[in-house]
Amino acid sequence: MTAAALDGVDDVEWASLGHAYGSAADVPRTLRHAVGEDEDLADEAVEHLFGTIYHQGTLYSATPWAVPFVARLAADPGTVRRTGLVHLLGAIAETRDASPEVLADVRAALARETPRLLPLLDDPDVELRHVATYLLGNLPPTAEAVAAVRARRARERSPRVVAGLLAAAGRLAPAESAEWLAEELGSPRPVAVHAGALWAVADAGLPWSDAATSAVIDCWVAGEPLRNWVWSADPFADIVAGVDTASLAALCRSLTAQGPADSAQRAVDAVYERCTRSRSVREELAPLLAAAVDHPEPWVRVAAATAVRDVPPAAPLAADFLAAHLAGPLPTGPNTPEARLFGLSLEVLVTLGDPRWRQPFTAALAAGGVAPDVLGVLVDADVPCDAVLLSAVRRRLAALPARWEPSSSHDALLGRMRWHNELNHLTRLVRRWGADAADAVPELVAFVPHDQWWAVRALAAMGHAASAAVPALTAVRDDPAVSWRQRLDCAEALAAITGDLDHVTACAAAATEAAAATTAAQAAGAADASVLAARALLRRGLPLDDLLPALREIATTDTGDAPAAVRLRLDAAELLRQAGDDVAAPLRAAADALDRARHVADAAGLAGLIGPPAAALVPRLRGLLADRHDTHAAALAIRRVTGEAEPLLDAVRQRLTWVGAGAWLAESLRELGPDAAPLLPELHVLAHRDAAMPGGGIHGRQVRQDDEDRLRLLAVLAGPGQAVTSTTSPGRT
Repeated sequence: MTAAALDGVDDVEWASLGHAYGSAADVPRTLRHAVGEDEDLADEAVEHLFGTIYHQGTLYSATPWAVPFVARLAADPGTVRRTGLVHLLGAIAETRDASPEVLADVRAALARETPRLLPLLDDPDVELRHVATYLLGNLPPTAEAVAAVRARRARERSPRVVAGLLAAAGRLAPAESAEWLAEELGSPRPVAVHAGALWAVADAGLPWSDAATSAVIDCWVAGEPLRNWVWSADPFADIVAGVDTASLAALCRSLTAQGPADSAQRAVDAVYERCTRSRSVREELAPLLAAAVDHPEPWVRVAAATAVRDVPPAAPLAADFLAAHLAGPLPTGPNTPEARLFGLSLEVLVTLGDPRWRQPFTAALAAGGVAPDVLGVLVDADVPCDAVLLSAVRRRLAALPARWEPSSSHDALLGRMRWHNELNHLTRLVRRWGADAADAVPELVAFVPHDQWWAVRALAAMGHAASAAVPALTAVRDDPAVSWRQRLDCAEALAAITGDLDHVTACAAAATEAAAATTAAQAAGAADASVLAARALLRRGLPLDDLLPALREIATTDTGDAPAAVRLRLDAAELLRQAGDDVAAPLRAAADALDRARHVADAAGLAGLIGPPAAALVPRLRGLLADRHDTHAAALAIRRVTGEAEPLLDAVRQRLTWVGAGAWLAESLRELGPDAAPLLPELHVLAHRDAAMPGGGIHGRQVRQDDEDRLRLLAVLAGPGQAVTSTTSPGRT
C-alpha cells in the first residue's frame, strides 16, 4: 500500500459521524489496520469495517466519508487483502438501507470513484476480478462502466468471472443488455456462463422464454454451476423466484427426476418457496411436493416432507408413502435423515387425523425416538387421551431422569437440551389432557421438586383427581431451599386440587414476610418474591392489600439501568394498576423506563393502560414513533391516553408490512373503533389477495402461519363494529 492512499484520513471529523456502534472515531485506525502487516489484525479490521460502516446491509453517516479511502486502498496494487475491500465496496454500493441523505452521499462518493475502480476488471488476480464485477455492477450506471464490462468480456477466460460480467451488465443497463444476454444464452458456452446469463435475465426482469427454462435444467442437471459466486449465495433460487408457475413446475419436475441430490433438493425448496408466497399455486404444486417424498436421496425426502407438512393440499397425497415409511424400522440417532423423516411423517399423519401414526409413535416413544416437535403437534391437534397413549407417555416419563446432572461437554449440553424439550412437551401434553390423565400423577410427582416444565401445572389441571400429589406439592411449597416461584406454583396447584385458596394466601404471606426480612444485598430477590406472590394472588382473584406497600416501593425505587431491575419495576407497577391502586407509582416506573430506554415497549404499554392520567408521558411516547420496533406500542399508548387516531393508523400500516396480522391487529382495531375506517380497504386487499400475508414465520411453518393469519384477519374484519366495511370496500358485503 502506498502511503498516499490514506492521505487526509485524519482531516475528517470522524468523531462527529456515526456507524453501527456509535462514534466513527475508530475508522482511521481500522483502515490502517486493514492494510497493515499483522494478518490477524488486518482480518479483524476488514471484518470490523463490514460490521460498522456497513452493518447487516445498513449504511451510516460515516459510510460516504469512508468510501473514498476504501476505494483508494482497493485500487492500489500494493494493498494486501484488496479482495475483501472490493467486496465491502460492492456491498455498500448494492444496499439501499439507509436514510435518503446517506444514500445520496454514498452514491455520489461511489460515482466520483468509478474511474479509479474500473481498472479492477483487468487485475491479474482472478478472484479480485470476480469480486470487482459485483462492485462495478452496483455502481451508479455510466456509459464508461457498461463499456468496460463489455470490453472485459472479450478478454475474460474465467467462466465464473464472465458470469459476473453478465450480471453486472444486467444491473447497469438491463434494456441495452437484453440482446447480449440472449446471445450468451444461445451460444455454446460453459454452464457457468449460461447460469450467469440466466441470473442476469431474471434479476433484470427481462422476458422469460421456454428456452430459458430448458437452459436452467441444462445448467443445474449436473449440479451447482456457480459455486462461491459473489453475486448470490443461491443463484438457482434467485432465478426461479421470478418465473411463472408452469415454468417452475416443469424445471423442478425435471431436476427432481434427473438431477443430483443437491439440484433435486433445490428444486423442492423452490416449489415450497413459491407455495409460501402465493396462495393460488398450492393446489397446483402439491403433487410435485408429494411425489418428492419418494425420492431416492434421503435429504431430498426430508425437504419434501418438510414442505408437505406445511402445505395442506400436499399432505393427503403423500400420506400413504409416509405411513409406509413409519411401518419400517425405527430410526437411530436424532439427527439422521431417517429420524427427521420419521418425525415429519408422524406430524403429517397426526395433523391429518390418520390413525396410522399411533402404533409407530408409541413404539418410538418407548425407545426415546420421538422428536419433541411431534409431541407439540399432539397438543396443537388436541389429540384426546386414551389408555394406550397415556400408558406410553407414563412409561416415557418414568424413564426420564427428574433432573439432569450438570456437565459442560458438548454432547451433554445437547442431551440436556433434548431432555428438557421432551419433558416440556410431555408434561404440556398431560396438562392438556387434564383429569383424563390422572393415572400419570405418580410419574408427575417425581418432577415436582425440580419442575421447570408443566408438571405442577398438569397436576393443577387435573383438579381433585390429582389429590395423591398433595403431599409432594406441600413439601415443595414449604421448603425454604426452593425458589419462591416454585413454591407459589405449588401453592396454586394445591388450591386447584383442594379448592382451598388459603394455600395461595398463606404462601403469598410467607413470601411477603420473607421479603420484608431481607437485607439490602438480598433486595432484588425479595422484590421478585413480592411480584410473584402478587401475581399468584391476582390469578386466583384474591386481593393484594398486604402487598401494596411492597409493590409501591419496588415500582418507585431507582435501581439503575439494569434491564432486569427496570423490568421488575414495570412488573410491580402493572400489578398496582391491576389492583386499582393510585397511578403515581406506575407513572413513575413507566417514565423512568422510557427515560432509560429500557423495556420501552412495555413502558409505553403501561402508560397506555393508565390512560389519560399519563398525559405527561405523551412527548416521550411521540419520540418512539420513529423506531419501527416501538412504533406500535407508542402509538397504541398515545391513542389510549389522548384519543388520537393518526399515529396508530400509521403504526398499523407500517407493522403490517413486516409482522403480518396477529392479536396485536385485533387489539388495535378494537381500540380505534370507527376511526379504523381508513384501514379497512387495505385490510380487505391483504386478506383476499393471492400473495401471502407479511411476516412469514419460520421455515417449514410458513404456509400454515399464512393461513392462520389470514383467518384471523378475516375474523377481525367480520367482527362487531366493522359494518363500515360495506361503505369503505366497494364490491364487498
